[in-house]
Amino acid sequence: MSIEHGYEHGHHRRSFIFTWISFVLAVVSMPVFCMCYQATSIGRFVLLRFLKKKYPDLEFIKSVSIRSAMDTPNNTGYVVVLLKVIGDFDINLMKHTIQTDIVEKYDRISGRLCYPHLRCSLTKKWMRYAWIKTSTFSIDNHVISLPETKSVSEDDIMKNVNDIIASLIPPELPQWQITMIPAGEDSFYLLVRIHHLYSSEDGVGLSDLLLLKPDDDGLKHGETASMSSSSGHNTDADSIQNILSTVYQAPTALPRLREHLSEICANTWNELVSTYDPLENPKVFRRRPNVFIFGTMLAIVTASAARDKTTKRNFAHKLKREMTRRDIQFRYMCKSLVNTFHPALWVSFAWWLFVKCILRLPITMLLVVKNTSTYVYWTYVLLYSVSELLYLARLIYYAPSTVIRELVLPFFGGPDSGTMRAPEGSKCVYWSRPIDLDLVNTIHDNTGAATCEIQLSMLAAALQEYFSVAGLRFPKNVMTTTRFVSKANLFQLNNRHVVTNGLLALPLPMDTDRDPMYSLHQMQECLQEAIGNQTALYIASMWQIDHSLATSFLPSPMVSCGLHYLSKKFPLTVTYVEEHKLDRKRRMLLWGQEVDAILYWRPPQANVCISLSIINYGGHLRMAVMADANMTPPCKEIVSRYEGNIPEFITAAENYAKIVSTSD
Repeated sequence: MSIEHGYEHGHHRRSFIFTWISFVLAVVSMPVFCMCYQATSIGRFVLLRFLKKKYPDLEFIKSVSIRSAMDTPNNTGYVVVLLKVIGDFDINLMKHTIQTDIVEKYDRISGRLCYPHLRCSLTKKWMRYAWIKTSTFSIDNHVISLPETKSVSEDDIMKNVNDIIASLIPPELPQWQITMIPAGEDSFYLLVRIHHLYSSEDGVGLSDLLLLKPDDDGLKHGETASMSSSSGHNTDADSIQNILSTVYQAPTALPRLREHLSEICANTWNELVSTYDPLENPKVFRRRPNVFIFGTMLAIVTASAARDKTTKRNFAHKLKREMTRRDIQFRYMCKSLVNTFHPALWVSFAWWLFVKCILRLPITMLLVVKNTSTYVYWTYVLLYSVSELLYLARLIYYAPSTVIRELVLPFFGGPDSGTMRAPEGSKCVYWSRPIDLDLVNTIHDNTGAATCEIQLSMLAAALQEYFSVAGLRFPKNVMTTTRFVSKANLFQLNNRHVVTNGLLALPLPMDTDRDPMYSLHQMQECLQEAIGNQTALYIASMWQIDHSLATSFLPSPMVSCGLHYLSKKFPLTVTYVEEHKLDRKRRMLLWGQEVDAILYWRPPQANVCISLSIINYGGHLRMAVMADANMTPPCKEIVSRYEGNIPEFITAAENYAKIVSTSD
């Protein structure tokens, strides 16, 4: 026992020293980061000015996202979505609706196009993306239909989808396309390919482009994930939103306190302006001047000069003009100084203060008693704000060690992971048959594990078998960048105007000896460890997704090289789409057709080899894979093994429940 205690004590001591050194290094490096940010901002500004003069017909994109930095001519980031729809389809009606309601949609207030770049193609000059305005835009090039056939199987649809993905959109056209694939008399598929910049720069929502009706819960384009997660449907303890709530607890008291202080300051300022601004109250000059009155006037004049946008003259000229407008002269300042420091004034002020305190003291005590609940409330808010500040300070303190431990140290760990083939550009997709979510709920009832943990463990088991056949060895785990989203926010993932969840560097266990329960327990440990230790990375990924924060500190070539090198340790990307157990309603097209299935793929870029999606929709579970078309064995094996492992997990969970009940 003493040996274990000594080991734990030494581990905590080493962890404390590592955290402290990481924090000190981060503080010392802050000037370097600031200089890098300034140099990068200036360099990009100069480069954009140069490119605008050199290519005046192009509209260059100012921001640099992670996907933009990873884009290459042979491996460009296209978001791919596939819908299976029940009902008849009118291709001409869809063309007309997209043309009038999306491509030619104008903002009612500004009168400008809502999505101006849907008519523009993309080009790259000096590693910077730019929009090219096309003079001849035809909706027929972007909403197309395959010839109808009498009977089409799922494999035929998969082959058609892969043929479409293999054929690139002509570079002279805007880089988005919707393809209708007939699947019989009463159903069809809609395949959407769209360059990520249309969503991130223009805010084009895939739900709008697919002509989906808004959710019944009222979650429309532009609403945040936080709103959906705070709704009553997401209070289930088994929900991933509930599990992720422990990663980062957003402050609640601090915004409330800030809003209250802002209101107090605004009211105080308005009261000062109405009382001491000569333009609002000319009678102020009738009062005996003093330093307080003059100082307040000077503050009002300074604020008015700072807000003056009617002229481009310097600040001194604006200040002098505001002083003249209010007839504030140098003589008034001298009288204020004389009156302020006159002894008689101080004697009268002391007497006034004494009398006021005596008369106001009982009234003040009564007001305090009357408003006790208000004072108690704001005392609670103040104390809770202090605790939130301490929580944020703790996050800041541990953030450098988290970043170094998760992103830097793995590169010095030696060759302990398999080497996967880097993608060559040509992609293929596969997806599983629909799996009833009640089967997963059965495993949940027997084991108590969260449904996301069960599905991720089934994915890890399928990957372990696939890597074994492919000759790849991952002795412990394979690293992934995993993103958890709700069904309501699925079609807003690449829209920077919508706040969504961050990313987790989630390891999938690869040493489970094909034991379903052991795989589940290992997955639970990996997920809980990632949630407990990656708060800083989670918040940083949210800021990067929403504001392109990380890519603002380094030039684009360095960002590209860094991401190319970093992605070697994260060869897989996983998107987990959650559906609440009580909300299995299916989306509808604008014309009333029911969307029977949804498949979504994030494009694998740089050294990311496989993009995996676990989608819960309409009471069914599907797994979708996007990978290099030349990968051997083909990634269809992952889908087959994923489907085949379901019965094994159910049987293992039932046996586990029997063992537990017997032991009790």
